[in-house]
Amino acid sequence: MDIHKNLNQTTELDSARNDLSVEKKLLDCIENLIMNDDFTAAVNSVLTTILEYYDADRTYIFEFQWKENLTRNTYEICRDGISPQIENLQTVPVDVVARWVDSFEDQEQNTIIFIGDVDALKDDPTHRLEYDYLHPQGIKSLIAVPIFINGKLHGFHGIDNPRSHMDALTLLTQLTYIIANELQKRLLTEALTKKSYQDPLTGLNNRLAYDEMLEHLRGKEFPVGVGFLDINGLKWINDTLGHDMGNKVIQKICTILNEHIEQQYIYRISGDEFVMIWPDVDYKVFMSAAKKLEAALFAEKNIASFGFVWGKEEDTGIAVRKAEKAMQTAKNKFYAANAELKNSRPGYLDALLQEFRDSTFIPYLQPLYSIQYNRVYGAEVLVRKIDPHGNIHTPVEFISIMECEHMISMVDFTMLRQACELIQKWKPVWPDIVLNVNFSRNTLMEPDFLERIDQILSETGADPAQLIFEITESSQNIQLESLCSLLDEVKQRGISLAIDDLGTEAACLEMLYLPQISVAKIDKSLIDKAEHIDREQIVIRHLVDLCHDLNMRCVAEGIETDSQIELLKKLGCDKLQGYKIGKPMLPEDFLRQFGESALYKNKEKNLTGK
Repeated sequence: MDIHKNLNQTTELDSARNDLSVEKKLLDCIENLIMNDDFTAAVNSVLTTILEYYDADRTYIFEFQWKENLTRNTYEICRDGISPQIENLQTVPVDVVARWVDSFEDQEQNTIIFIGDVDALKDDPTHRLEYDYLHPQGIKSLIAVPIFINGKLHGFHGIDNPRSHMDALTLLTQLTYIIANELQKRLLTEALTKKSYQDPLTGLNNRLAYDEMLEHLRGKEFPVGVGFLDINGLKWINDTLGHDMGNKVIQKICTILNEHIEQQYIYRISGDEFVMIWPDVDYKVFMSAAKKLEAALFAEKNIASFGFVWGKEEDTGIAVRKAEKAMQTAKNKFYAANAELKNSRPGYLDALLQEFRDSTFIPYLQPLYSIQYNRVYGAEVLVRKIDPHGNIHTPVEFISIMECEHMISMVDFTMLRQACELIQKWKPVWPDIVLNVNFSRNTLMEPDFLERIDQILSETGADPAQLIFEITESSQNIQLESLCSLLDEVKQRGISLAIDDLGTEAACLEMLYLPQISVAKIDKSLIDKAEHIDREQIVIRHLVDLCHDLNMRCVAEGIETDSQIELLKKLGCDKLQGYKIGKPMLPEDFLRQFGESALYKNKEKNLTGK
């Protein structure tokens, strides 16, 4: 095998331009590719031109499927009397052309692979696999040119047994480049088409695909199995626990459906409705699958109501309406037997929420920076959930659900305990670190709230002076009198208190009446606007002055640029938090990045704002 680098492209191109037939063929091929709406016909026309020009036996395109480690013959043109090979070359291991791939990727578009004598590969162990694939196809010699799309090797264009114009390979490289551009358009079109027929949440066929299938089946009278499924209680879950939890229910339904019905027959036609259309299916096969699906839904505490029919209809839409009616009958029977469940918490929710109980909650630390002392002095403790499958989830995916289900205290106290353990663990290397811990309204109102804090402080030995409790946004719904009494008890234990998201609807200014609050965190939304709006800067400056008049420190959240840092310094802010200072990270990464410098800086006094 010889590998030629096209170092003399200019010379070859000049030669090709002198050959009017080459130039005309090139222009004709370009026009055919660009103007023809039928991409396959256009490519085949170009391949035919190449076959004739090089007087070859066969010309073709292979495209790689990298995930499967395969390459597939997608287009092929053969001369009369030559047997097509395309059907036999749909699952060729990439290993067969591994040496070609290495050469293509090393030298990119300028590479041309030429094998002048395939039989010579037979006795070379490094080429034996190539020989075993090429020789049975009657290939004596070949040329291969790489196809790159978006800078990545996508496939190659080959010619078997070329006999003419071997000195004019520029035509081949130029046409392959143009074919690559058209292939890219085809891939984009296919991706967009697929998305237009696919439900983005579940990956199932969507309403458009369903409507087209009904139209396709209209007037065709053959056996069709149809099922109609409606999720029970999805509206209640969306309204009460949020759409993230509703999506989990939908995905659970999708999993159950795929276990019993082939995905190509399933359509999600609305938020909580799914239709199965299984054309030309045997009665026993369909009924067996439908009954197993029905039993699986029942086993999940009637997570959905399901109806199904089988028969011959000229209009499949009629069968769908029959299946929907059967579904509604099943739903009515269920609620007749369980009237108390209608428009209330679905029973199957417990199984889905078990994931939260079985999850592990770990702390991530986001740095807090002191402007006065020019260093990171501590961090906010932010929770991450690791589900039983090992996936990591951010708070936005689970906090609201856990609050609604009264499980949030489990998270809050877990983060407090882990914060206290870090304070003790790091005392030899960072004795004055301050950690902010979030507490929700639900946790604050638990009757044993103070007792559990005392227990954690006692068991870990952490210094309360190194803790700041952030009162989260939903705490505004607590009566100030009740909150004031509770916060007195917290402050008496030596723990400082902060109000979160100041300046938003979630954290009303009324919270500033509470004398126990010593730190105010100005919300990111105000900081984002202040960089470009003078009026916003005036608001922040007065907020900072107000907090200072109340003997409080200010922390600006959401700092992402150097200009924001300079602005907040000018406005008199005390401390900063945001991605510019540091993103949330694992404790060991936080200590590695910021802990060492803390040892060599002067200790900051009154960091907690007392």
